[in-house]
Order: sequence, then C-alpha cells, then structure tokens
Amino acid sequence: MGKLRRTLGLTEVIFFGTGSILGAGIYAIVGKVAGFSGNMIWLSFAIASLTALMSAFSYAELSSMFPRSGAEYIYVKNAFNKKMALAIALIISINGIVSGATVSIAFAGYFSQLLDINLFLAAFGIICFVWLVNVAGIRQSSVINIIFTVIEFCGLALVIYVAVPYLGKVNYLEMPPGGFNHVLLGAALSYFAYIGFEEIVKLSEETKSPEKNIPKALFSASSIVMVVYLIVAVCAISAIPWDQLGKSKHPLSDIVSNDMGKTGVTIIAAIALFSTTNTILSNMIGSSRVLLHVGEENKKWKWLSVVSSKRKTPVFALILVAGLMIAFAAIGKLETVALIANFFIFITFLFVNISVIVLRVKQPNTARPYKVPLGIYKIPIPSLLGVLLTLLLLGYAVYGLFVSGV
Repeated sequence: MGKLRRTLGLTEVIFFGTGSILGAGIYAIVGKVAGFSGNMIWLSFAIASLTALMSAFSYAELSSMFPRSGAEYIYVKNAFNKKMALAIALIISINGIVSGATVSIAFAGYFSQLLDINLFLAAFGIICFVWLVNVAGIRQSSVINIIFTVIEFCGLALVIYVAVPYLGKVNYLEMPPGGFNHVLLGAALSYFAYIGFEEIVKLSEETKSPEKNIPKALFSASSIVMVVYLIVAVCAISAIPWDQLGKSKHPLSDIVSNDMGKTGVTIIAAIALFSTTNTILSNMIGSSRVLLHVGEENKKWKWLSVVSSKRKTPVFALILVAGLMIAFAAIGKLETVALIANFFIFITFLFVNISVIVLRVKQPNTARPYKVPLGIYKIPIPSLLGVLLTLLLLGYAVYGLFVSGV
C-alpha cells in the first residue's frame, strides 16, 4: 500500500488555502448577505472573519501536534474517542461532498451563460475533470490551484476597480431594517464564503515540515482572504443599493455590468467558472483525505485507505467522493445549501475548538510546535472565543434555515 508524498512547500500550501476560501462562496453569497445586513454588510463579514480566525488558531495548534491528513478525525479521536471522531469525519466529508456538488451546479449555471448546454451534463463534466486532476497527483492539483487562485484574484480585483469611484456614497453605519439580529444572520450566512481554510490541514502528510508550514499557511491564507472580503463587501454595497444587491442572482456581475456592460458580465462569468472549479477541487481533495484516514483506522472502511503506488493519491476515496458529488448534483437545486453546509461546518469547528481545550488538560506534555497564545490557566482564550462565536453563528444558521425561509 502506497503512502502520500511530501511535495508541497509553504507557498503552494498558502495558495491552496487561499484558493479554497476564495472559491465560489464570495461570488454567490455577497448579495444575499447584503439583503440581510444592508449597509452593515462589512460588519457581518468582519464577525465571520473573527470567528474563522479563532478557529484557525485551534487548527494551527492541533495540526502541529498531529501533522496528519486525517485532520479533524485525528484531533477528535485524541481528545474524545474513536466513535465521535468517526462521526465528525463523516460530517465534514459529507459537507465537502455536498458543497462540491452544489458548486458544480453553480458552475453549470455560469457555463450555460456562455454556451447552451444541459446543466447536469456541465456539472457532471466538471466533477469528472476535477477527479482526473486529483487522480493525476497532488503536484498537478497544486499547479492547477495556483493558476485558478490567481484568476480568482483578478476577478475580485476587477470588481473592486469598478466599484472604487462609488466609495463613500452610502452610510456604512446604517442598521438594516431587521436590526442587529440581521447583521448576525448575515454573519452566519457569509461564513459560507470562509469555508475552505480548514482544508489546509488535510495536506499535512503532503507538505514539507508540516509542523511549521501548516500553521503559517493557515494564518497567511486567512489574513489575505479577510482583507479581500472586507474590501469587496464595502465596494459591493457602495456600487449597488443593498436591497437591489440582495435580490441579485449574480451580484458581482451586476456591479461590473454597470460600467462594462455585457463584456464585463462575460468576464466575471468566465472567472466564476475558474472559481467554482477551484472550490470543487479543494472539496474533493479535503473529503478524500479525511476518508483515507477513516479507512486506515477502521477495518470496515479499509478499502478507502488504498493509495496509488504511482501517483500517490487515494484512488478509491476519490472515486467515492466523485460518485456522491455527481449523485447530489443530479438533484439540480439545493437552494439552502449554504446554511446547511454552515450548520455542519459549525459543528465541526465547535469540536475542533473544544478539542484544543480538552487536550491541554488531557495531554499537557504532548509537543506543540505551535501553541495558541493568551491562555487563562490551561484554557486558550482564542479557542474559547472560537467556541462562543461558533455557537452564536450556529444558532443564527439554524434561525436562517428554519425561520427566515432562506
């Protein structure tokens, strides 16, 4: 049985993390967040950013303690037990699969604007393409990721460039009609755009010096995305009134079309194809690596741990992930997927933050190349804040899903 190969340096992992986060989320979700938060959209994104950052601290410590691609499965297993770890692993794998399937549908929608084609065939095609890239090896996947991440940046840079002349023309401190509750609901929804930074830790067994490089990549990628998202949020609400933005199905295209017409729409649609593809790529890599470790540690799932001797990729895990993505994509409509995905990711992050606290007590002498700062006794403050903020946004995700009719 083959093993994963350490081929990735710090720069490649930062690109992977940045590309994972900058994926389809911001292109699809910024309008809906504006519909809840109004001119205070920047505060919704700031709250979501802070929540993500606190969880990044916890991921950094845990990944330095256990630099393995099983990530959350390994962390929860050491903090609690194997059964709970298996449950968390399956939750995050399913989340990645469903998110990837939904993004493939979004890809199909953008693709149909450029070429008349059956939506399911387009979704099926992109999933198969990404599967082939994954099977080819992590080095090939990394090169594709870097290229697509640069393209994603260019798309957001174009939006910012077009919107800059409108800055300062609205009251950024004006509360939405729903008050601060809707700002928090917007924060819970906007968290969908941050899903992806946790995929970095799943590259631990394919990264050189993971104890040092994985934490560095976590903070670098998270910081870059936080700044970009806040700028895009402010620019978006400056260029288009929040109520109009909230009703848009393609908000960033609308911003560019105001100044560049159909040419701008085509450019953003084309860039969105790269963005959605990049998201599917990271989802497939992340889910397959978690399933790989589930297979290594559970006899009934052992077949998932098979790694190609030539390409060093988890072949059967990738087949399962791709097959399930195609099955979910066949449904065609998953309108509430953002909050559903957030619900599962909040559960995962909750356990990750709690795991740091538990392991400080349970395994105080285990080596921690990176240690979360600012602790009271044995409790790290950022991890505790991560627990509280995650619970807050989890509650608003449930509220948005079952009460507001999102």
